[in-house]
Amino acid sequence: MEETERGVMTERSGLRTPPAWAMPGNRWTPWVFWPLLCWSITLLVWRISDGASTVRILVAAGLILVFGSLLAANRAARRKQN
Repeated sequence: MEETERGVMTERSGLRTPPAWAMPGNRWTPWVFWPLLCWSITLLVWRISDGASTVRILVAAGLILVFGSLLAANRAARRKQN
C-alpha cells in the first residue's frame, strides 16, 4: 500500500512477482526440510521414550506434520511444472 498526499493508504496497482527462490517447487526445499523432518522424528522418539508430557509429544508430532506437508507440496509443485 502507498500513502497519498493526504495520508490515505491506497492499494498499489499490479501484482508483485515473488523472487525465484520463493516459488513453489524449488530445488532447495528438500535439502532443508528432509533433515528437519528427520530431526523431528528423532525428537518425537526421544520424547516418547523419555516419557515427556503430552504437550511436548504433540509439538514434535506437529513438526513432523508441518515438514511432511511442505515436502509433499513441494513435490506436487515440481511434478506440476514438469
